[in-house]
Amino acid sequence: MIRIPKIVYEKFLRFALENANPLDSRDWKECIGLVLGRIKEEEILVTDIVPIGSGTAVFVDIADYEKVFSLISPSRIDHGEVIVGWAHTHPGLGLFLSGTDIHTQQMYQQMHPKAFALVLDPTKISPEFSGFNIFRLDEFGSNPTTVDYSFDEHCDFFTIRETLISELYLVPPVLKPPAIISESEVLWNGIRIILSGDKESLINQFFQVKLVVDLPFRQFIRIEYQTETDNVTDNPFTRKLLYQKILYHETITSGTLGIFSFRPTNIGTVHFRINNIFLTDYRQSLQKMPDLQFKTEVQGK
Repeated sequence: MIRIPKIVYEKFLRFALENANPLDSRDWKECIGLVLGRIKEEEILVTDIVPIGSGTAVFVDIADYEKVFSLISPSRIDHGEVIVGWAHTHPGLGLFLSGTDIHTQQMYQQMHPKAFALVLDPTKISPEFSGFNIFRLDEFGSNPTTVDYSFDEHCDFFTIRETLISELYLVPPVLKPPAIISESEVLWNGIRIILSGDKESLINQFFQVKLVVDLPFRQFIRIEYQTETDNVTDNPFTRKLLYQKILYHETITSGTLGIFSFRPTNIGTVHFRINNIFLTDYRQSLQKMPDLQFKTEVQGK
C-alpha cells in the first residue's frame, strides 16, 4: 500500500495545472517529478513529489541524474527518505504507461524493486477520483500493473482542482447557469451553441439545419443530446414525431458539429428540436442545457 498526504497531491497537481491548463493558448505540457518517501515493510509513505521539469513530448527525458539526486538533501536522507518512484502527467491522454515510460520504470525498479510510477491526468479528476493511477512492472519487467494507494485524509479532488485553477488563472469557481439567447441559441461560460438554417423551404425538397458551436478559446468540449422533429401542419391530429437515439460530438475548435437534412411532406411549420442536452467543458462537469428549437416554414411549389 502506498500512502499519500493530501498536501503532496495538491503540490504536484498545482505543478501539472501550471503546465497543462486549457484556459491558456499554450500547448499542454507534460510534467515530471521525483517521488520521495519512506519504506516500511509493505507500506510506502510518500513524503514529497519534487518537480523536475516539463516538455511538449509524451515523455520528458531526465537528462542529468546528478542534478535530480541533488534535490535530496542530506537531512532528508538522515530521516530515512529515499527515491520511491517518479511521477508524470498525461494531460488529456488517459492513465497508462507508454513504451518509453515502461523503459524509464525499468530503471527505477532496478534501483529499488518497490519503486513505482505515478501517472496523473488532470482532466480525469472527479469528486471521488484523484485523476491518477500508480503502476509497477511485473516480474518480467514489461507489463504494468496498478498499485493500491490511499490518502492521509478525505479529499474532494474536484474541488481541489477547481480551487487551484481559480488561484492560478483567476477563473470563477462557481459555474454560471446557461443563458438563453433565443429559442435556437444558448450561451454558457462563453460557449455558444446555435441551431441555424433556412427559415423557409419547399414541400418535398430537402433543407438542412446545422448545429454550430462557438468557443471563446481553443478547448475541449463534448455535447450529447437527442433530436425530435415534426414534419406536419399545425393540425395536432396529423403530427408525426421522429426521434433519434442519443448523439454526441467532441471538438476543441469552433465550427459545425452536426448537419441534419429534412424533406417535409406537408405545408406548414416544421419544428426541429434538440432535447436532453448535456455539455461538458474542460472541467469535465456535465451541465444540463435548455432545449433548442429551429422552425422552418414549408411552402408549396
